[in-house]
Amino acid sequence: MAELSYNRKTLAFAGYVSIAGAISMLIGAALLSASGTDLWETLASHQMEGYLKQLEPVKHLLVANTAFWMLGVLLMGAAGKIMAGFCSSKQGLVQLALVCTYSAVPVAVVAFMTMLSLAIHQPANDAAYVIGWIGAQLDNLATMLIVGMFPLLISLAGRNDWVPKWLLIWGGLAGVTGLLSIISMLTGIVALGFIIIPVGLGWMIATGVVLIRKGTTP
Repeated sequence: MAELSYNRKTLAFAGYVSIAGAISMLIGAALLSASGTDLWETLASHQMEGYLKQLEPVKHLLVANTAFWMLGVLLMGAAGKIMAGFCSSKQGLVQLALVCTYSAVPVAVVAFMTMLSLAIHQPANDAAYVIGWIGAQLDNLATMLIVGMFPLLISLAGRNDWVPKWLLIWGGLAGVTGLLSIISMLTGIVALGFIIIPVGLGWMIATGVVLIRKGTTP
């Protein structure tokens, strides 16, 4: 593995940002779970009327959920940009990884706001279904890009620079779950789309630990 030539503080900073982004996403997911609402299951079961009735009492939780998710995706995008700077041997893969990050962040923000809009200004059931479907699919796409394809590509790009073999394998697993997310989007099988969450966010946290250790170990 090539000797790291960058400032150790930058390595550690990238690690902290990566972990903070993943934790922010997990907090957002916990708030969504506490709200008792599930847009993806609603779309699969075509029970939009009941879903809309659930939203008003838990609007504050959904607003907080959206805020943490927006913060989380911005932090993970920033961490991804910094990680790319640590890779010197495979610039083609680095650029592909950056495309995933640069695409995922704005798509995710639009998705979050689209889904939240159902709680702020409730439309008719048919319109709500279309809006919810668009928001959910954009969220699935952004998730696949930033915690599926990005971990795979940046792990491959950084293999000879800073990524240990076990983290490379984890990145490959994240890429596989990203493909499952695409299948979920095309088939409507909700469970397949959620496998990526623990794998992808786990990779972000594990990567953060690796970078912090490299940045703080003499």
